[in-house]
Formats: sequence, structure tokens, C-alpha cells
Amino acid sequence: MKKTGILNVELMKELTALRHGDEIAILDAGLAIPNGCKVIDLALVKGIPTFIDTIKAVLNEIVVEKFIYFAPMETYNPEMFKTLGEMMPKQQQEGLILPDFVERVKGTKVVVRTAEFGSCCNIILVSASGLQKYVDKYDLSF
Repeated sequence: MKKTGILNVELMKELTALRHGDEIAILDAGLAIPNGCKVIDLALVKGIPTFIDTIKAVLNEIVVEKFIYFAPMETYNPEMFKTLGEMMPKQQQEGLILPDFVERVKGTKVVVRTAEFGSCCNIILVSASGLQKYVDKYDLSF
């Protein structure tokens, strides 16, 4: 039996299947998920799991070269935006407004819904190959 890392079978399967350039969306509880998306709903009750805990768990499993964030996060949740930048300092960043962000979500391999009720906590992670420059900062233990 697996004892560390992500224990959710469905999520671990999707992360293991990611290849270079594939995208995964991690969304808060409030963003409407476009029809047709494959969804893994992790929400249990308000705040469990949080957006940031979900990202930490995912970043411990995959290599990311870029993150695409919901642009209003910079204004309405600057602390979260700063935290993401600190967690992924070597990764490219791109902000998208709502219609463009939702359109991009439609093309992701999987959408992970968290129980986050914070403002504008939505991100798309773009997977990378195992380049060392992207892997160095990834010990985001709880």
C-alpha cells in the first residue's frame, strides 16, 4: 500500500500520465467548470483541501515549466499570487482574464476542484520534462 504522496488513485493516475506540455487545472470551489472537462473533485467541506495544499501535493509529484493563473488573483488575492511565485520561482508565468482562462481550462487533461473559498484561486500547471532547473525547488513537504 502506498504510504506517502498523493493517495487519491484517480488524481495520481492522471499525474502519472502527464507528458511534456500537458496541462492540469487546479480550481477553487467557485469557478464554474466548463462542460466536457474531466474532473477530479477533491472538495470535502469548505476549506478541505485548500488550494495551496493541493498545489503543494501536485508539485511534489510532477515537474512544471509554466503556470497560468487567473489574472484577477494579482488584484484580489495578492498574497496567494506572491505565494505561487515563491513556490515556482523558475517557472514562466502567464495571467489570463476570465473568458481566456475558462477557454484554456477546456483544453486541460484534467480539472482538479478544491474546497478553496478564497478569492481567484485558479491555476493551470504546464508539465515539463525532468529538467533539473525546474525540479530543484520542489520539496514542498507538509
